[in-house]
Amino acid sequence: MALTEDPTIKMLRSGFGKQVESDNSTDPAYGFGTSHRDAYQKLYLSKEQTLAMSGNNSQGSVYKYQSAIGTQPESKYSTSSSIGFGSSSRSIKYGKNGVPGPGTYNKGGAIGVMPESQRATSPRALFGNSTRDGEAKVWLDEELMKTTMGRDTPGPNSYKQPGCVGNQTESKYATLPTWKQGTAERFADKDTRRDFPGAGTYGVGTPAVGKQPNSTKRTQQNAKIGTSTRDGASKVFVSKEHEKSQHGRNTPGPTTCPVVHSFGTQTLSAKKTNPSFGFGTAKRDVGNRNDSPGPGSYWA
Repeated sequence: MALTEDPTIKMLRSGFGKQVESDNSTDPAYGFGTSHRDAYQKLYLSKEQTLAMSGNNSQGSVYKYQSAIGTQPESKYSTSSSIGFGSSSRSIKYGKNGVPGPGTYNKGGAIGVMPESQRATSPRALFGNSTRDGEAKVWLDEELMKTTMGRDTPGPNSYKQPGCVGNQTESKYATLPTWKQGTAERFADKDTRRDFPGAGTYGVGTPAVGKQPNSTKRTQQNAKIGTSTRDGASKVFVSKEHEKSQHGRNTPGPTTCPVVHSFGTQTLSAKKTNPSFGFGTAKRDVGNRNDSPGPGSYWA
């Protein structure tokens, strides 16, 4: 019975890289830095190197200059005095001596309605808003009304005169009797589709043009347009001389027939298939194996 080997015995660690065992020291390794070039340029080396790179780390023209007019945010500059409009309400006092000035009193005009009772409002004329039709209907005297006689009477077709035919709306006129067309269905007790012949029930004599179904009449010959293609018409045999002129037109062209290769399996029975050699698919002999480790058994 073969003993099962421990897989950890074959796992030998490499001497390069990080050493997991404490009795082996890990050698220092070098790697590619991850710092940016901008950060590398800001690294301080010496005073001379800083003077040579003067201005590379400056902000540039990004300073905000404050205006000299208005409020100065910097304490070393004094803000100049400015004049503004006052926001306080005006005083209701009438000057220093208390006397009202011009515009204090509201003086009414002398034209128009006078609000004071001691002054009379002058008469005024207004434009009337009456229409001309209303003015023409104003009664002045009898003689004037005679001249406008018939002006306001209704004209022709103003009244609706009912006709004398049909239903009379006025009671003094009698409505004459009328006749109406009946609404009952005709031949209600019969089926018109079955009991009565309709259009097309009787056959009219067949036309003289076309195929004649009656044996007593002869069908005339008619000409038709052929349906054959031009390729089919060119293959019709006419004469030997005509066939010679068409020689080779209907024969197959190059690469029409597939060419069978002479190597490999021959599909035609008239040709013999030559013997061929191939790689075997059997498994290799497993009887020569032993228990000794081969290449790649250890991980070094």
